[in-house]
Amino acid sequence: MSIIDKTEKVLEVKNLKKYFYSGVGKKRLVVPAVNGVSFDIYKREVLGLVGESGCGKTTIGRTLIKIYNPTDGRVKFNGVDISAGYETHLENIKKIKLRLKNEIKVLKPNGEKIIEEENKLARRLLEIEFELKALKEQYNADLKEAKQPKIEYRTARYETKNAHMLAVEGLEYDINERRKALVETTVNNSKIQYEKEVRMAKLAYQRSADGLKSSAALEKDEIKKRLDELKEEYEANLLALEEQYNPLIKKEEETRKHKRDIKDDLNVLKAELKERKLAEKEAYKQKLEEIPLPDYEAMKEKVRLIKEKYQEDRQKLNAQAKESKIETKEKIISLTKTVVLNEEEKAKLKEGIAALKAKAKEDIELEKDHIREAKEINRSPEAKKEVRKMQMIFQDPISSLNPRMTVREIVAEGLVIQGELTKAEIDKRVRTALELVGLAPEFMARYPHEFSGGQRQRIGVARALIMNPDLVIADEPVSALDVSVRAQVINLLTNLKEDLGLTILFIAHDLSIIEFFCDRIAVMYYGHIVELATSEDLFKNPMHPYTKSLLSAVPQPDPDYEKGRKRIFYDPRQHDYRFDKPTFRQIGEDHYVLANDKEFELMQKEYKKEK
Repeated sequence: MSIIDKTEKVLEVKNLKKYFYSGVGKKRLVVPAVNGVSFDIYKREVLGLVGESGCGKTTIGRTLIKIYNPTDGRVKFNGVDISAGYETHLENIKKIKLRLKNEIKVLKPNGEKIIEEENKLARRLLEIEFELKALKEQYNADLKEAKQPKIEYRTARYETKNAHMLAVEGLEYDINERRKALVETTVNNSKIQYEKEVRMAKLAYQRSADGLKSSAALEKDEIKKRLDELKEEYEANLLALEEQYNPLIKKEEETRKHKRDIKDDLNVLKAELKERKLAEKEAYKQKLEEIPLPDYEAMKEKVRLIKEKYQEDRQKLNAQAKESKIETKEKIISLTKTVVLNEEEKAKLKEGIAALKAKAKEDIELEKDHIREAKEINRSPEAKKEVRKMQMIFQDPISSLNPRMTVREIVAEGLVIQGELTKAEIDKRVRTALELVGLAPEFMARYPHEFSGGQRQRIGVARALIMNPDLVIADEPVSALDVSVRAQVINLLTNLKEDLGLTILFIAHDLSIIEFFCDRIAVMYYGHIVELATSEDLFKNPMHPYTKSLLSAVPQPDPDYEKGRKRIFYDPRQHDYRFDKPTFRQIGEDHYVLANDKEFELMQKEYKKEK
């Protein structure tokens, strides 16, 4: 492990969120890929980000490097804000408007009673929504039960047909086995192969003879002598081929003769197969006829009644919802009309509403300032310049390299985009980068398909290093590689880390690699960091149940250990976060865990005991 200087932060991530959206309106789907993640990376440190596929690791890397814009939170790199989201501020604006609406209602006469009536309506509408959902589930269950005779009939026909097909296959197999027993030997076209070998030998002899005859370096006597030797060798080859293939050709002729002799027997087998197939087909038809037809009329009537009842009950619930809305509206109108204000009270009410609106407007403007600030950060030239010092090694060494570009073009692309160096200087930098990752400069003119997986990944590393980055994001750089090649890439990254003093965010799902390569490890689950600790402390004292589950899945090169190793299966339902919400808390020096009050108290006791 390298010595980390905690006074110098390279990267600061605060409450980072990245959501993906699909659809519109009620059908809009929100996927919180990263949901409120915070961590720091110090100079020369390797921070491992580990978790199952789909937990949000790669999304964090892509958001940091600005392939994605964050939904919320801030990212600071080398002390400069490089990206910011503003989802929280948009939500805050909605909350301010809702709060203003309620505060105005409270100021008005009978305002609290009006809010109480509105809350009653909301609760009633929610109850009706649940009743409609339960009604739909019951309707689907009743419909399935009503259609059960049809399902059973189709299932019986399918099973009968399947049994028939298997029986036919069995008949064919039986007849074929008996046919093989009669034939005993098979024709393998040895004569064709023999003739081909003879032609090839003759062609080789002719080419060699022509070469000798046209040779100017040999005397005539020497040429004649060698031609005689060549002819003897050719004739010996022909004799060897004849000895090799004659028995096989003879066997083929015997086989053909045997097949002609047993032609009648084979025809009997063929006729038997046809007869048995017909018998099986008749039996299949008989079985199909024996399957009782369902009473479709009764079934249709039952389905009709179920649908009518469902529509009737659904309409009743919708009518109740409509009635509740009308009733609440009438009560609110009544409450509004019961109080008549004098001029002084009206002026006071108007003044109070104006003050509330002014305060809300001020708060909204403050939130809009934060939104404008976030947008300015995202498009600022300074942020774009800083992001260049952050490079990414992508997961797939095949798809991350353009197959139409040479290695030189791939590695140099970042420098070419910057446009600050000449072609000669770029070529020199490319050669240096390739040598740094153990590739020969001669590879510059080649294309990605000409390399192995490990070499492709080295090209990806060279592409990242050529920009002299302050931070390298390695996104599962060894997951698609063989074990031996994986070791090569890890050793390469280790050497580069030590030689160049790199800071690395290492994304992986293999804890056996993470343990020995990383200084600290952050464990992710469903968009959250659930535990963050030094590598040694995490493996020695895992606190979160998910971390324990991951560690229990790590294989060890010890047969005795493997024999007794027990998997721990993580069930997220073991957490009760309905009322006691979890927060990210410090449980030890450089050791943090996501837990609520009750869990944290138990974890503290366990941590002290382990210590």
